[in-house]
Amino acid sequence: MQDINLSKAEKIKEESNYLAGKIAEQLQNASSFFDENEVQLLKFHGTYQQFNRDTATELKRVGKEKEFFFMIRTKIPGGMLSAKQYIDLDNLSNEFSNKTLRITTRQTFQFHGVIKGNLKKIINNVSKMLLSTYGACGDVVRNVTTIAAPKQDKIHKQLRHDALRISSYFIPKSESYGQIWINGEKYEYTQKQNINEPIYGKFYLPRKFKIGITIPEDNSVDVLTNDIAIFLIFKNNHLYGYNIAIGGGLGMTHNKPETFPYLAKPVLFCYPSDLISVLESIVKIQRDYGDRTNRKHARLKYLVAEKGTEWFKKLIEKELNKSFDNALKLNNLKVIDHLGWHPQGDGKWYLGVFISSGRIIDNNNHKIKTGFREIIKTFNPSVTLSTDQNIILGNINEKDKNAIDQLLVKYLIVKKKITKINRWFLACPALPTCGLALSEAERVRDELVNNIDQILLKHNLQNEKFSIRIAGCPNGCSRPYAGDVGIVGRAPNLYTLFTGGDFKGTRLSKKILDKVSYQDLPQALEQIFLLFKDQRKNNESLGNFCNRIGTDIQFKKIKEVLHDKIQ
Repeated sequence: MQDINLSKAEKIKEESNYLAGKIAEQLQNASSFFDENEVQLLKFHGTYQQFNRDTATELKRVGKEKEFFFMIRTKIPGGMLSAKQYIDLDNLSNEFSNKTLRITTRQTFQFHGVIKGNLKKIINNVSKMLLSTYGACGDVVRNVTTIAAPKQDKIHKQLRHDALRISSYFIPKSESYGQIWINGEKYEYTQKQNINEPIYGKFYLPRKFKIGITIPEDNSVDVLTNDIAIFLIFKNNHLYGYNIAIGGGLGMTHNKPETFPYLAKPVLFCYPSDLISVLESIVKIQRDYGDRTNRKHARLKYLVAEKGTEWFKKLIEKELNKSFDNALKLNNLKVIDHLGWHPQGDGKWYLGVFISSGRIIDNNNHKIKTGFREIIKTFNPSVTLSTDQNIILGNINEKDKNAIDQLLVKYLIVKKKITKINRWFLACPALPTCGLALSEAERVRDELVNNIDQILLKHNLQNEKFSIRIAGCPNGCSRPYAGDVGIVGRAPNLYTLFTGGDFKGTRLSKKILDKVSYQDLPQALEQIFLLFKDQRKNNESLGNFCNRIGTDIQFKKIKEVLHDKIQ
């Protein structure tokens, strides 16, 4: 790497002594924040330094320091928790954060509003639950996702087993995490770690790396948006093997066409005994060939787009000294709705509960935290977080279903039947905490949903099922480019509008508007809904319709109403 003009982030990793940096030292000082190098390293440990963007300008005007705080992300493979782990995480959020837990689109919990002095208290206690924050962020393999439904058949048990196995295999070997956050030992900076990171090396990966595993019959995990998408294949009720697809990733930068969202492409089929070695080979190829000079061009998707899947397959075969078949032909992907009551397959039941934006909170509208706490302490269910930011409670006895339903109503967690738009509408946190956000997402979600619902009701389209996702920036944490409609932050109060993806997560959407204000967004969407109502064919979905008619017709229809207010 001596001849490569490495990015700043790469140099920080190289000089960090395997992710240690000066984190331990700066944890002890009186400052409310970390230096920039340590901010980058903290991501590997599962935390992002943030500040309150609502108050920053005024504080600067009066010469005061920003309100710094931290987001801590747990690593929970497949989103699987015991009842005790859930209660313990809830306790931590009440004591050391802003008293909320937020379910991410990768089946983990995030703590928000954590002050620097409470970082170690949360991370240390999370480790005591046999959970971790290590590798929840940073340039490593992050949380492995899979179907959240706790079904007790062979297929779903295998999915959960594989998610845990893959996650464990790719945990970094550096001891800095344990020394800084868990063991309580003073970190010795004079002695360099003698660590062998056989998978990552001292530079780790060029960028974050995501893996998901599912079956074609249930793509509720949006698996093709992952760097590696794994399809488990059963034949005659036995595990047959895996289809491997590579290169998914949704981050992009506005007005930089060299950056783009991308869905994973099939590369090979492997038998069960080869799964881990194939995954490791792909990760190592990204490690060795990924772009370390430009972080906006560093994800695996760019390597796949530029080199092709056949190039990858040949490298994998060379690395492992064996040949692999091409990926098998699969059935069309489907998305299963796991909300409501469902039989587990072992005589017990599971219940999927909708959580707006995945935010577990008590407020004037509902007592989600208190309600879940009572339900989970009383009935001791399994708890699974889903990639659509909801919670699934499992292992529930038939006799307890009615009592749980009553508690959900009592705490206003379930108030009425949710609309289809509300059900499938995702939002990232965005302002005021995310440092990358260009505009609002979570804070405007419910209002926007209500506005869209009213429009659909007016045009008798309220029974149509399609997905809308809103993100505060083009990094796309809420997967906006993979749904029927994507709304992406462009600038304060301005959004870019995408349509034409599909509900099943197999096609990306296309840009319709570069800039539309939040206030004009419902009217812009209404014009697309009117086209859909008047010109759809048979039972054509909204995403398929928008993809068929193209972007120009949609743009012109919106411009007839909003004129020069859009771009």
